Amino acid sequence: MPRTPTFNQPPPPGHVWADEASRLTGRSVEQLYKDRQDQKRTGRSNGPHSVTIGARKAAWRRADIEHWLKGQTGPAPDAEALNNSRPPEPARAAA
Repeated sequence: MPRTPTFNQPPPPGHVWADEASRLTGRSVEQLYKDRQDQKRTGRSNGPHSVTIGARKAAWRRADIEHWLKGQTGPAPDAEALNNSRPPEPARAAA
């Protein structure tokens, strides 16, 4: 598992580092980097588009994160509603 990167400098204006992108998107840092590898390999990604800053630093544009969030199908399912979606038990026949 990759280490979570630490940065001693602020990101460029309009960009965020992986930890902030993770907080904004709800995806783990590891998943963001997996999405980044898919983006490099295939040109497509399941996550927000990332950019390279300098030689090796990955950053995410805030505008790309907002665009990606708007493109999601809807809010996350409510765990309580999923738990209560079970149909009622059938009535037992009186003996």
